[in-house]
Amino acid sequence: MNLPEVFTARMKKKLGEAYTAFIETYDEEHHVSLSVNTLKISVASFLEIFPYPLEPVPWTTDGFYYRMEDPVTKHPYYHAGLYYIQEPSAMSAVNVLKPSPGDFCLDLCAAPGGKSMQISNFIEDEGILVTNDINETRVKAILRNVEKFGLRNVLVLNESPDKISKVIGNCFDSILIDAPCSGEGMFRKDPRAVKSWETYGPAECHIIQREIIDQLENLVGEKAKIVYSTCTFAETENEDQIGYLLSQAQIFSPGEINLEGIGYNDENTKYMTHIWPHLQRGEGHFISSLSGTTQRAKVREKYPENEPPEVFQSFMDKHFKKTLKGYFQVEGEKLFLKPVYKLPTKGLNVVREGLLLGEIKKGRFTPSQALAIYLKADEFTPKLDLAPDYIDTLKYLKGETIFVDNESEGLHLICTNGFPLGFAKISGGTVKNMYPASWRVL
Repeated sequence: MNLPEVFTARMKKKLGEAYTAFIETYDEEHHVSLSVNTLKISVASFLEIFPYPLEPVPWTTDGFYYRMEDPVTKHPYYHAGLYYIQEPSAMSAVNVLKPSPGDFCLDLCAAPGGKSMQISNFIEDEGILVTNDINETRVKAILRNVEKFGLRNVLVLNESPDKISKVIGNCFDSILIDAPCSGEGMFRKDPRAVKSWETYGPAECHIIQREIIDQLENLVGEKAKIVYSTCTFAETENEDQIGYLLSQAQIFSPGEINLEGIGYNDENTKYMTHIWPHLQRGEGHFISSLSGTTQRAKVREKYPENEPPEVFQSFMDKHFKKTLKGYFQVEGEKLFLKPVYKLPTKGLNVVREGLLLGEIKKGRFTPSQALAIYLKADEFTPKLDLAPDYIDTLKYLKGETIFVDNESEGLHLICTNGFPLGFAKISGGTVKNMYPASWRVL
């Protein structure tokens, strides 16, 4: 691989004798891994049903290496949201953050959403997760993953960090800043990152990162855990930023990192470490752990429970074995179940708040794909369960019509091995596919 001379010279100076082993990794294949959605299935149960060999990623409890030749993104379990494809080193940051159920969490630079999905596992879709990206195109990937993971207590934003700090303010228990960076750790995985580095390198990224971390003081709650991470090796983007943060505000103090299989750079800085491709099975990554305290923590407000629209109540009476409760809100033709907690959002670009239940048109309710994935199979009736290796399962995921015998008429929840995939209507043995066009397998 043709690496920039400025980069190789800096790494040679930084690594010394280890440089040769480091640079040799650029001629090796990168590692691929997945993260289990424990909101839907336990790790033990997942390992029992997953058809391909897996090896644990040491610094996680729910991350696993898979073989590159195995078609894991084509398996129905992937489309049911049982797992997410995530680079192994990228799994480290949230495993340092370790938010707790009920936490108010902020993933400030979240696209495409893998770390937000990890956070949702830790908090068990309780409290609230604010997941944001400033890029309008990239935030769409977050929304797709929020729906595929089946989340309700979520607020998806497309905003600048300074506006979030001004509007929402000091309320978060756990904050992740996976900062935009020069991407040096991704050179091996994606050669395009080298080209990007030449025009968007450490100096430019340093400025953007500084603007982001300057907002932290206005985001931490009464007591907050903070993780700052990047996928680069440059000290100006990593250690220097953390040093600046600790020197600027007395409310911040060092945390500690304790990850299996990852050592410290220095005994005096146990709150910062790197993942190195020549030492660990993953791409280059930097992780730092801090804590923050403030006396300006905001009072937390819950949405009041209300009655759903009559047409949706009728839908639940007919199909649901467990009635949904909370705050229902109609926005245009769309019906939402809001998160348990209400955050101030006036003036913010809100992409999604809560769970999209479906649409109400001309007095009729049509359920959404997000609702299908949110449900557990035993909470809905009737349902049609298709085997993962059954040809009709793939046809359904492609949006095709399939045919069945001895099934009742009307709306069904389509499942695979007990895990929802979407909805369909059955009429005269014909399964009329409702799987969204944008979700379909090509």
